[in-house]
Amino acid sequence: MITQLPADSEELVALGAFAGMQVLTVCLSVVIANAYRERALLVHGATVAIGVLALQTLVGGHAFLAEAALLLLLAVDGMQLRELVNHAGALRAPRRGLVGISLGLLPVLALACAIFEWHLLLAGVAAWFAVTAVVMLRAWPQSQPWARWLVAGQLSLAIAVAWLGWRSLDPQPDPPLPLAALLSVWAVCVFLGTAWRNRIFAETRVRIDARNTIDPLTGLAMPMIFYERVAGVRNLMRRYGHPSVMMLVHVENLDRLAREFGPETAESALAVAAQRVRETLRDGDVAARLSHSRIGVLAEGMSLPEGAANIASRILVAGLREPLPEAPTEFLHFRIVMATVPVNETAPKALLQRMATRMDGHLSEPSERRILSLSASDLED
Repeated sequence: MITQLPADSEELVALGAFAGMQVLTVCLSVVIANAYRERALLVHGATVAIGVLALQTLVGGHAFLAEAALLLLLAVDGMQLRELVNHAGALRAPRRGLVGISLGLLPVLALACAIFEWHLLLAGVAAWFAVTAVVMLRAWPQSQPWARWLVAGQLSLAIAVAWLGWRSLDPQPDPPLPLAALLSVWAVCVFLGTAWRNRIFAETRVRIDARNTIDPLTGLAMPMIFYERVAGVRNLMRRYGHPSVMMLVHVENLDRLAREFGPETAESALAVAAQRVRETLRDGDVAARLSHSRIGVLAEGMSLPEGAANIASRILVAGLREPLPEAPTEFLHFRIVMATVPVNETAPKALLQRMATRMDGHLSEPSERRILSLSASDLED
């Protein structure tokens, strides 16, 4: 089979447009893959680049090299498909078949086409399409809605390669325009499907990370994040000597609100308390929900008197600033135990437990004192 450029200028312009579309898809795939660390898009960019190379070799009259390039395209596309459907269950055997064809059969057929000039494109696309169809049928229920674009792209690729394989048996010249059009449809459809799938999975990962790091009721950090920040503050204290303050904030009237107005009002009050505590903090400070009625606060770069004047007192004022939305006659009452973060290796959880013990003793005393400052010796065993 001999291929030549179209004699019609309009067909030549269309051929250039389709080739440019594929090159643009390569550029977008590489840029987005590097920006969002999406490996599947990077593989798709490499696959489309092989398609552009196959089209160029076909235009240049190297039909067997074009067939070899398309067989390699199918091989890389098979590995990308395996990456895209790795979330689906019951696909172990089909995925193994897809890997075997992509890494074994198709490269061997491509080598035979390039060296011995055998027409093996139809055999390669038949084997590739058989396994791909099985994989897509099993992955279809768990891959909505992005799989629709992927199926459309794979069908376009199968038709393009099968068309060229069939026409390769005819010694008459064939214009490369149909192949370029079908490859462009495949490149765009698979790009859209892959990008859509990656965005869905990225949002899922963000939600999982948020669930592990953010308390769903209050929006504050989880205790593990608080402990990690305390450990990081210690390193800065040892290096630069800047003190930091750790506070244990107790919402005093939650139990009474639950008895008088119900548990829903108490939960709403806890969310309001968390919001008001968060509003008093500076950028870089962290607050975490430690228990039902207690919130941990870490104020970096502050001494104990500064923390009492700038953070703790503002938290007390924030509770009394305005009544609760669910209980217009009630305000939030806080009690705070605070201490400078020690530089020793005592675990942050153990420090908070000692502060909680002092808080329990402070609550049992009939005192109007709202802020209790602890020295380093008070936190020692």
